[in-house]
Amino acid sequence: MKIKTINQVEFNQINASRQVITHEYPRQFAILDFGNNLGHYAISWNSDLIEPMVKLSPDGQTVWVGVEQKLAAICTQTGKILLALPLTSYLVQILTLEKVTAAITEEEFLLFNRRGSIRSHKALPNTAIGMSLVEGDLAIKLLEGECLMINPETGSLKKALVLGMG
Repeated sequence: MKIKTINQVEFNQINASRQVITHEYPRQFAILDFGNNLGHYAISWNSDLIEPMVKLSPDGQTVWVGVEQKLAAICTQTGKILLALPLTSYLVQILTLEKVTAAITEEEFLLFNRRGSIRSHKALPNTAIGMSLVEGDLAIKLLEGECLMINPETGSLKKALVLGMG
C-alpha cells in the first residue's frame, strides 16, 4: 500500500464512497493505493504542516489512517471501511498491536478492537505527546512530564508516573 499526494481535481474524481477522510475546507489531498485488488481510497485535510498517519495491523487485515481530527480503518481483504471517526482534538499517534489498535489525540485515548469497534475511550488529564508499548502496557507521555500506563486488553489505567525532565 502506498500513499501519494494528489491535487483537488484528482481527489474530486474519486467516488465519494472511497473518500474515507474529508475536510470541510481541504488544502491537501492524497490517495492510498491498495493495488489492483482494492484500488484507491482518498483523504483530504487542511494543514500544510501535518502529514497523514498510515498503519497496517500486525495481521495485515486492517489499514488505519488518520490526519488532523479524523481516523479511519479499512479492511484490506474486502475494501470495506470499518471505521470513519471524527475526533475532538488532533490525532497524535496510532499504534497497532496484535489484538487492538490504540490511538491518542491531544486530549483522548482510544482503544479499538481488530475490526474497528471502540473497546475503550478515556479523556486525558493533560496534552498527550506520544505513546509506546512498555512491558505489555501502553505508556502515554503527557506534555507536563506525566506518563499514564494503560492495559491494552482492558483499557484500564494501571498507574501514573512522573518522568524526569532532563
